[in-house]
Amino acid sequence: MVSSQSSSASSRSGSPDTRGTTPSTSSESLHLRETYAAISISQCTPGIVQLVFDKHASCNRLGLLVGENPFSREESSSVHHLPDGSTYAISCTYQRFTCPKPVVSTDPVEAFRHTLFSSISLRSIFSTHVSDEITLYILERPPFVYPPLRHTIASSLAVSADGTSGNIPTLEDWKTLWANWDLITLEMIPPSMLHQKPIDLRHKCLFYIGHIPTFLDMLISKSIGGQPTEPKYFWNIFERGIDPHVDDPDHCHNHSEVPEKDEDWPTLEAIIGFRNGVRARLECLYDDLATGKRTLTRNIARTLVMTYEHEGFHVETLLYMLIQRACSGTLPPPGFTVPLWEELAEQWASLPTPSTSTVVVEPANLILGHNDSEGDDKLPHLSESTVQGHTFGWDNESPARQVHVEAFKAEWRPVTNGEFERFWRGPGKNLVQVPKSWVVDEQGAVQVLTMYGLVTMQVAEHWPVLTSYDDLEAYAKFKGGRLPTEPELRLFLDLYDVGHEGGANVGFRNWHPVPATTGLAEYAGKGSNGGIWEWTSTAFDTHDGLVPTQLFTGYSTDFFDGKHQVALGASYATIPRLAGRRTVRNFYQHNYPYPWIGARVVYDL
Repeated sequence: MVSSQSSSASSRSGSPDTRGTTPSTSSESLHLRETYAAISISQCTPGIVQLVFDKHASCNRLGLLVGENPFSREESSSVHHLPDGSTYAISCTYQRFTCPKPVVSTDPVEAFRHTLFSSISLRSIFSTHVSDEITLYILERPPFVYPPLRHTIASSLAVSADGTSGNIPTLEDWKTLWANWDLITLEMIPPSMLHQKPIDLRHKCLFYIGHIPTFLDMLISKSIGGQPTEPKYFWNIFERGIDPHVDDPDHCHNHSEVPEKDEDWPTLEAIIGFRNGVRARLECLYDDLATGKRTLTRNIARTLVMTYEHEGFHVETLLYMLIQRACSGTLPPPGFTVPLWEELAEQWASLPTPSTSTVVVEPANLILGHNDSEGDDKLPHLSESTVQGHTFGWDNESPARQVHVEAFKAEWRPVTNGEFERFWRGPGKNLVQVPKSWVVDEQGAVQVLTMYGLVTMQVAEHWPVLTSYDDLEAYAKFKGGRLPTEPELRLFLDLYDVGHEGGANVGFRNWHPVPATTGLAEYAGKGSNGGIWEWTSTAFDTHDGLVPTQLFTGYSTDFFDGKHQVALGASYATIPRLAGRRTVRNFYQHNYPYPWIGARVVYDL
């Protein structure tokens, strides 16, 4: 595959507008005109933080200083009392920002606080160490926040007696997901884009707005019976999308036949009316389960999990499509403050790096998958008795199987934008394509796409690069290594990935990747890959004991074609329920360049 540095933004559909540049920042932007509250470490609890935010936030933001009171006599501050008699301070003039030590998001203290914030629907848009004793968090309350995974599991339907296993979503889980989906589909896609295809290998945007409720409606009917939600003909056009072969777009699995002319498609208003009817139908099912009118069987439980996670997967799919038009149509996520790129870039450049770039992973026996056969759902002795505490998944996750992994050496961190750019300009020139996550201007400078527009390579240099398996395989060979097998990567992630509650960049903590944090001796190597899926060299195929799903026919088996690779991990836009289940396997064509997937290089010993 050949690429050229002459590729430019003009080669994309549409031309960049003023949003297609790095948002300007200055030292003043860090303050964002917040009110600042200073609380002690012992006061950093969900109840107190929520009380202080609700009382003092301005423009939906609050600067929260945790540690000793940093306000000097020269700064206007006031003392406020909490119900327990303790006090905290408030200032509207605090401006002393120094950063002697960069914040590592997966540091256990930082991870604990970010988990605390998410438990009360807050999000930190920037944090910095003001001193060795004080950390500043600029908090906001955005349109949605995914709660900590342990809270989600503990509140699941039919959770285990100890509250640690089970993954049947509650209606509240659905409402958070709907807020996420509606923000993307109704507030980030302008009317002019509804009938456009951000990438050629997928449907137009309007299809996905209709597909999600149609899939839910069809699976509810398949599980418990009942008539389709009106209009019934939506089942014909919105049932299933397309995933054609990259190198032969005419070759595609079975899919819905959609209208050819824009005027023959349903209106957005008609689709929203249908969506509301389907959501009401789901709410009735939850009411029936709560009142005992209907029993929660394995089949119903699996339907709820599958439809919820299907929508979660499509959140990410739609976003990696829309980001291709971030400079020429797609709107930034409303209610989420534009990142402070300048200050963040300075922090990211000063983050500590591993003392050695690689780690030897010792040989081990490893369990892949879990025991969750859909074929068991209709067995009389299992249909109801084995729901409590059970974790439901997709057909390709089951059954559990043991494999042996030989010792290998792995890079602590995935390939970065900066590393891949040097390869693309040098040894890889004319061997690899320009990543679809980049835009190269007429002068040859690389900028990186985000949902907020383009940022410079200086900002994104340390982020993991997002590109195809083929091109990252070429990079790995140049380094004298290869891409890991699925068991190798699974073992590495089991050993070193900290997950959502450990501070990993998943579940919309950010709307962009961040630098990886794995490999630091201070944390025994544990950290995050920066918020990406990772390619493996394992082809997506069947395995002993796999029982194909009948709820979503062809979900896996249609792609046992030798063209798809297994991917593990989670991106910054992967919902926590998916990111937190180690058996989840994603899969994409080896030459498909759009998904948010990177890779780490491994070496034989």
